[in-house]
Amino acid sequence: MMNVDDVRRAWQAAQEASGADARLVAVGAPSDGAMPVRGRTALPWSGRLAFEQHLATALGDHAGSVDLQWLAPAPPSSPADRARGSLGMAPRGPATVGAKAGNAPSAGKSAPAPASPVRGVGQVLAVASGKGGVGKSTVAVNLALALRARGLSVGLLDADVYGPSMPTMLGSFEAPTRQEGIFTPPVAHGLPFLSLGLMVNPDRSVIWRGPMVQRMVRDMLQATAWPDVDVLVIDLPPGTGDVQLTLMQKALVTAAVVVTTPQDISLIDAARGLHMFEQLGVPVLGIVENMATYACPSCGHTSHPFGSDGGQREADKRGLPLLARIPLEEAVRSGGDEGKPIVLAAPDSASAKALFSLAELVAEGLSKLKASAQAPEAQPTPG
Repeated sequence: MMNVDDVRRAWQAAQEASGADARLVAVGAPSDGAMPVRGRTALPWSGRLAFEQHLATALGDHAGSVDLQWLAPAPPSSPADRARGSLGMAPRGPATVGAKAGNAPSAGKSAPAPASPVRGVGQVLAVASGKGGVGKSTVAVNLALALRARGLSVGLLDADVYGPSMPTMLGSFEAPTRQEGIFTPPVAHGLPFLSLGLMVNPDRSVIWRGPMVQRMVRDMLQATAWPDVDVLVIDLPPGTGDVQLTLMQKALVTAAVVVTTPQDISLIDAARGLHMFEQLGVPVLGIVENMATYACPSCGHTSHPFGSDGGQREADKRGLPLLARIPLEEAVRSGGDEGKPIVLAAPDSASAKALFSLAELVAEGLSKLKASAQAPEAQPTPG
């Protein structure tokens, strides 16, 4: 059982490890499974996030049971700034807040909030993969830019919290601003985007437990001032874990695409991702086969380093379209490293053409889903 002295010791350890001047103001008695902890510091939000990583490490198994709030002086004629940390649960308010008469949860139980639209976002597209290393993030960023080239306003959310790569791929490391708990995302290549990679030291690993990850993803999704975008592309982390479940529970995800390579070991995990979306009721627009072929730059011979037609076989098995077969090209790799995505750096390359074709099919799929959602329900014929 955690007590106040445990929190104080953990706080001191985090302060020494981070070198931050963060003052512990108060620790309350545990209530409803969480211990309210309040601190004060002059650190910017990104600095607080780094401090909280050290605190989470010091708290160990108890990290998820701490509800941390940073306290800041109230500026003139505005409410106090409570820059939320990344530990514990959401702040608790009076039981009547947000409740509707006759619809209160049962005593001792907390009714989960239904998935809701994301403010400032028309449709949400998830880009997923069952396995890491298949080029999912590369596809996500280039797909977002290709959709924008078609005239859509597009935002990009890097939800791959353990391996956030969007800042490097977009060549932008400007930290988002945050006022009264709301992020304002920076813009790169015309895309407003948000990534944990903008808020943590790139040399530090993110060692977070499930509740902390869920909290961060929820904040980036719902506590962000997305500027009225038609489509928000979300780069999911590999696998079928906490982040994916949090996103599906908190946001009305319009559709998904699943990225794989042709090899069997990748297809096995891609099938798990497809099953996850099926179980959660999220429409899958189709499968993207990345690194499908390789053309030798010297002789032009085309080979299949990861096997051939694996994406097509999986698509046929699932009754889904194969949306694209993207070749393996050095320019894709170099563009990602240099912050110059292939659809911008070499729009006439084979990879870029495949990605533009993918964007066309995705846009058509999203358009059909939008029309279907807006169509009035058929009325029964009087008999």
